[in-house]
Amino acid sequence: MFDPGNIIAAIHNAFTLLNIACLCFGALIGVVVGIIPGIGPMVGMVVLLPFTFSIPTGLALSLLLGIFCGGYFGGAVPAVLIKSPGEPSSIWTAFDGYPLTQRGEAQTALSASLLGSLGGGVVSVVVLIFLAPPLAHVAASFGSPEYFSASVFGVTMLVMAYRKHLAASILLLGLGMWLSCVGVDPGTMITRYDFGSLTLRNGFHIAPVCLGIYGIAQMLIIAERPILLADTVNLSRHTLDFSKLIGPLRHWKTLIRASFVGTFVGLLPGPGSITASFMSYESAKWGSKHPEKFGTGLVEGVMAAEAGDSAVPAGAMIPLLTLGIPGEAVSAILLGILSIQGIYPGPLLLIKEPVLINEIYVSLFLIQVCSFLMLALGLRSLAMIVKIPSTILAPTVVVVAFVGIYSLNLRFFDVGVALVFAVLGYILERLDWPAVSLIIGLVLGEIMEERLRESLSMSGGDPMVFIERPISLVILIVTALVIIVPLARDYRLRRRLGGKKK
Repeated sequence: MFDPGNIIAAIHNAFTLLNIACLCFGALIGVVVGIIPGIGPMVGMVVLLPFTFSIPTGLALSLLLGIFCGGYFGGAVPAVLIKSPGEPSSIWTAFDGYPLTQRGEAQTALSASLLGSLGGGVVSVVVLIFLAPPLAHVAASFGSPEYFSASVFGVTMLVMAYRKHLAASILLLGLGMWLSCVGVDPGTMITRYDFGSLTLRNGFHIAPVCLGIYGIAQMLIIAERPILLADTVNLSRHTLDFSKLIGPLRHWKTLIRASFVGTFVGLLPGPGSITASFMSYESAKWGSKHPEKFGTGLVEGVMAAEAGDSAVPAGAMIPLLTLGIPGEAVSAILLGILSIQGIYPGPLLLIKEPVLINEIYVSLFLIQVCSFLMLALGLRSLAMIVKIPSTILAPTVVVVAFVGIYSLNLRFFDVGVALVFAVLGYILERLDWPAVSLIIGLVLGEIMEERLRESLSMSGGDPMVFIERPISLVILIVTALVIIVPLARDYRLRRRLGGKKK
């Protein structure tokens, strides 16, 4: 893994002009969609997803990871300036960022947010580099039972993360798993749920499904309301005032702590960037000498929230690369890219593709630096993006999305799938149901089916194989605890609240 030859080759690939162009363009798109409230990096990724299938894997990942990471950098700008988070996780940034702006300290708030995003991104990449190899070494002893148990763990984490919408989450997860069964059964080569249609025999591709649920559906939401929630966006200068970075740097311990919290939350399937940002913000509040002042305009609050959500992308790459298990919809898209390129994540990936893995590490680091410099040097121009009318923005994104999805396989069927799931995504958004459950079900459904079939074939149909193997048993025990502990905590909380009411 740390062979000097592989590292040198990876650095050479990462610093090629084409790769730099891809990651810079991806970071720019990410920053732009992050700044525009209501869109976020997911929309940018699914719109450009079809265009990445015909380019080399390293370039495709640099482009998409640039959007992924850049979106969290951009989301802080409107949160600080107009109290309208560009990315949902930036809501915690607005708590202290906007009060600073109201006091005339917008440059200080923006300096703290950019420094937090840069620090969180860099720390999470370092954690990824050092944590992925040992985790992959453990996963190298995985067989089909262990992979099935790990998939069950991922699904359980997702459901428990949305336990406030438990029935909806399970329903959407089941729908996603059913959709993964459409087409030809890889084990028996028998067609399933194709309803006599030749087109459905190929199953549902993740690209049009994600594009519909997250891309087009979000544009329908955006078209209903104005984006800019404030009359003006005031900035004293065109670029970031770099002298303002000195103040936030004094809180470097808060930055590092929040970055680690965000990384490990990102590592878990389900919670996502909103939880990471919240927990990082709370960790800064817990470690502060003046926790009562949080929410009134504290630099460390802004920095901690941004460090937490910007640490998520690299954290989410850990289970994806080592276990092949996506923890959220964005990871599912990256898994799809790798699979289409004939690269299957798992413990052997770090051995079979060491150059690609190291190239991902270097590219992730470059993306952090690129996103920071892009926003620091073009701050005022990029901030003005929030003034684009939704009547122009929404149709433009939808047209680009349709062109991209049609170019995927040159089939209008994919466009129809995107439209159907756009309507579904719009309904789910209005109902506040977790659409990510459907996406994870679609991706993990096929994996779980194959691993379950292989496991039962190994044991002659005996399900005890999942308990008799030590690693599988440990994973299942942890899965049970993931269910029991939160439910027990919720029950105690309800009883305590019930007792107070009496």
